[in-house]
Amino acid sequence: MDERENNQGHEAALARLAALAGIAPDYHDTEGQRRALTPSARAGVLRALGHDPCSPGAVRDAVAALELAPWREPLPPIAVLPPAGRAGGVAVVLAAPAPAAPLRWRIALEDGARREGSAAVAALPAPARAPAHAPDRSGLRLTLPLPADLPPGYHRLEISCGATAAITTLVQPPASAWRPDWLAAGRREWGIGAALFALWSRHSWGIGDFVDLGALARLAAGWGARLVGINPLHAPLPGETADPNPYRPSSRRFLNPLHLDLAALGAMVPPDAAWPPPDGPPPGAGVDYALVHRRKHAALAAAFDGGQWDAAGFAEFRHAGGEALERFALFNALAEHFAPRPWRDWPAALARPDAPGIAAFRRTHATPIAYHAWLQWIAERQLAEAARAGAGLYRDLALGVDPDGADVWADPAQFLSGARIGAPPDAFARAGQDWGLPVPDPRALRADGYAPFIAALRANLRHAAALRIDHVMGLDRLYVIPAGADARDGAYLRYPLADLLGILTLESHRQRCLLVGEDLGTVPDGLRARLDAAAVLSTRLLLFERWPDGLFRRPGTYPRLALAAFATHDLPTFRGWWEGRDLPPEAAAARAHERALLLAALADRGLAPAGVDAATTDDPAALAALLHAIHQFLARGPSALVLASLGDLLAETVQLNHPGMAAEAANWRHRYRLPMEGLGSDSLARSLTAAIATARAGAMDGEP
Repeated sequence: MDERENNQGHEAALARLAALAGIAPDYHDTEGQRRALTPSARAGVLRALGHDPCSPGAVRDAVAALELAPWREPLPPIAVLPPAGRAGGVAVVLAAPAPAAPLRWRIALEDGARREGSAAVAALPAPARAPAHAPDRSGLRLTLPLPADLPPGYHRLEISCGATAAITTLVQPPASAWRPDWLAAGRREWGIGAALFALWSRHSWGIGDFVDLGALARLAAGWGARLVGINPLHAPLPGETADPNPYRPSSRRFLNPLHLDLAALGAMVPPDAAWPPPDGPPPGAGVDYALVHRRKHAALAAAFDGGQWDAAGFAEFRHAGGEALERFALFNALAEHFAPRPWRDWPAALARPDAPGIAAFRRTHATPIAYHAWLQWIAERQLAEAARAGAGLYRDLALGVDPDGADVWADPAQFLSGARIGAPPDAFARAGQDWGLPVPDPRALRADGYAPFIAALRANLRHAAALRIDHVMGLDRLYVIPAGADARDGAYLRYPLADLLGILTLESHRQRCLLVGEDLGTVPDGLRARLDAAAVLSTRLLLFERWPDGLFRRPGTYPRLALAAFATHDLPTFRGWWEGRDLPPEAAAARAHERALLLAALADRGLAPAGVDAATTDDPAALAALLHAIHQFLARGPSALVLASLGDLLAETVQLNHPGMAAEAANWRHRYRLPMEGLGSDSLARSLTAAIATARAGAMDGEP
């Protein structure tokens, strides 16, 4: 065999290995162009998965191992069935020839009931032989049909057949995600989106807190809103220099203690800890995270040390939190002890939860560990109170976590080494995006019965009327940037969409929580249809809903199962967009053209304000009229939800986050121009919310 044939054989083996590993050979970008997988991206992702793409022998061995993997387990570690009402089955591996004894199965349902039956092995559907290179080619991989009327839940499946016996977790999803009564009845609702850190009141300590959130929920309910949407509440890394980005948390399972309201602790906080001054920090100053951290933790530590709290209640909470809470609190204590060193630079004896020095550290640092658990107890209580205050909370589950944070430290095997999550180049970011988030390992996720995914869901569905799934495309695939590469040379890695979507819908029913998928950017073909069938609302932004020629789509074209909004936290406010504050000066002409297109869309629906044209800027009356028109434009559409941002209700210009800017920039630091005490009397906010409520209750614009 010559060198050319060797190279061709190695290339074929690499392609086979990539396919078995779940690396997509191509994708379609946001403009519909096919982008093929590059050899360097394929090699980089294979290395992240633990393969050696340069060694023909290693590649052949890896292909053989992956081909044999389905034959090595009598039952999978977890089996997620099709949605309720559809016939489903589980893959079973038996030794061949077909045993004469029947295959017996028994399901222990979650409610204690049992189902059982048997089947003749020879009659089971779709038998397949093991690969030719298998050590024992006599294996059979069959499909065991199961009852289609199993109740939704987590059940236990046991099988036995001859010498084979196995047990697995069986997940039966519902037919679709939970739908609240108003959605099932065909009503259209609306909500207010706000950044919790940007809220403030005369009693809050430099950052929005859970009591501020409760006040906004009450105000929103009074205006007729169904929901209040907020940024992720996930716990950041401990320490005053932690990245404030709520989409890069230390843990997605626990809460950010900076949002604790000190006044709500009452006598627990020493009188001399009072801060800030009576009128509060000026909103223009932004959130000073380092100062907030120092002040709040000094007061909270004094309250903890004072012991004027329900010890029995805390003990019960800590017991219920189990090992997950203990590990999180332990990590925070370790991170403070070794600050500013990341956990990978800690002594080997303390660098992982099962390291030999951990037990001694737990004993000698019991107080700081208890303190961090106590913070979660207080935060959980205050969030629960805010959730009961008025409009329901629309929470946000971030896509990933900080590689230096608690979730990765607690279980690093759940993540690929060196690779990062990002997004490919598109019209929004021509060089692509590198989010610096570690890549979940789909193999480890499945092997662990999807436990980390389930735990994160449960933590964020709690106290929520709706949950936003950030970058919902991650249920199906993630754009992986290999170590040493940039975002232009990544590849898509597949994830078990059917399994993850089934678990997501099941958990939504358990918490009676509506689901919204953030399906923006490069969306896989067919994913939106899958989400729609599962009753997961799509996200439709007016700024992005355009025809190929740039014309704005009318909201009548938006799907019923959707959340419609003008923009998101990563995009300008309406005023900022209209005035071109997000653009360099040389793009002013292009923005004027876009303004004209938007005015044409408004005019088409009889909503264009009189006397306003594409050149109109810096006119408060015109801006107010435009804000009314835009919100009515969206509110008349068929989409189940419309979300109005608090920044737009206050006619603000500041963009909360500029993707790609460094953490030291102004991202995530904005404070709204009015305190909570002034929102209810603001004339623009009141008139806009009244207009939205009227339009949502009125006739629906169903025309294109």
